Amino acid sequence: MSEVTKTEGVSSLAAKPSRWAQLLPELAALNVSADLIPLLQHMLRLLQTAVPDHSAGIFLLDEETRTIQGQVTDLFDRELNLCQGGLQDALSRKAPYLISDLSDRRQADCPPEEDRFHSQIVVPIHLTARVTGALILRARELNAYTAEDGEALAQFTVAGAPRIENALLRQKMLRFGRTEVERDMIMAQEIMARLIPRHPPHVPGFELASTYIPAKVVGGDLLDYVLLPDEHFGLLVADAAGNGVPAALLMTGFRALFRGLIKNDFSMRSVFRKANDQLFESTAEHQFVSAFYASVDTSTRRLIYVNGGHVPPLLLRPGQPVRKLDMGGPVLGILPGASYHEDSVVLHPKDIVVCFSDGLSEAENADGEVFDAEKIARVVEAHYDRPAQDICVALQEEASRFAGSSPRDDLTISVLKFPERF
Repeated sequence: MSEVTKTEGVSSLAAKPSRWAQLLPELAALNVSADLIPLLQHMLRLLQTAVPDHSAGIFLLDEETRTIQGQVTDLFDRELNLCQGGLQDALSRKAPYLISDLSDRRQADCPPEEDRFHSQIVVPIHLTARVTGALILRARELNAYTAEDGEALAQFTVAGAPRIENALLRQKMLRFGRTEVERDMIMAQEIMARLIPRHPPHVPGFELASTYIPAKVVGGDLLDYVLLPDEHFGLLVADAAGNGVPAALLMTGFRALFRGLIKNDFSMRSVFRKANDQLFESTAEHQFVSAFYASVDTSTRRLIYVNGGHVPPLLLRPGQPVRKLDMGGPVLGILPGASYHEDSVVLHPKDIVVCFSDGLSEAENADGEVFDAEKIARVVEAHYDRPAQDICVALQEEASRFAGSSPRDDLTISVLKFPERF
């Protein structure tokens, strides 16, 4: 993706007169290669600066062994009691958990000094590995925290989660004595391997197929499927600026952010607007994401989409011109307050929707020619009657044959086919 500079300005969260307003910008300035404990300590200091009269802790928990993998806290000196005061509730619900009056939840094995706290908020930290985490704040007064505090702190943990993932992977690589370059490459590959689904979900009445082939230097492609209530499913294709660990980490955070917004049942336009503003607040300059998201109602066959600066997917219908799904707005993370627009189409029998990253559409041969939308459409049209997976394979093979030995980007393809008989 080409380099873009962020527009000067302040987005919605930072514009609020909130005690949390500076958390995201200051976290974004942190080096993504920070080691685990220094990283957690930095995050803790940011919290302590925002609310100096509160006590705070950040804990990482191995879900299989139920052991603490890392912790920084000024709450108490001993290791965290995992059954204590709302932590288990927050982790099981995967949402912020507020306790307005700790006296109702006081446990016999709490240290005596904890009696000075009267309210608490616990915010889970969602990580893609088997390690999960939590952020805990406690205050001396009753009713110290609100749902708005929980939302702001959840944004903070979403922004911090990719950096924590990176630090955990660095620990793992150091144990095996890898060089720095090898560690970066392996870390990026491991991160992206967790993000890209091995198989698309089964959706009655539709064929779904996908292909992901990482480049030698792993980029920031993302492909995600989301099963939604009321016979809907979602398809997300995105691409982060840059490559290697920074791009992979940016995609980890973006996926968590986007899924969280979708599950809050915001309109599609609102999802993109909120994701854009939060990315602007939580990422460094020159970091941004292009994204295409579509939601399909399998009962009515209506596809609704927004395109945030991503290479337009193609809708192919027999006997009709190829349609580019390009309605939306700019790439995410550059322009705070940007507006996004949605469009929709009712799918007909034999319709095919092809989504892809620029690793396909910008594959270049030795003569400087690119594998553009016209070439992609010709390959699909030549395989109209083949299953969706065969179309994916044909696109991959033709793009590889076209580019030959030229350097290439990550290659991501998703094919959605509505069969002739429904």
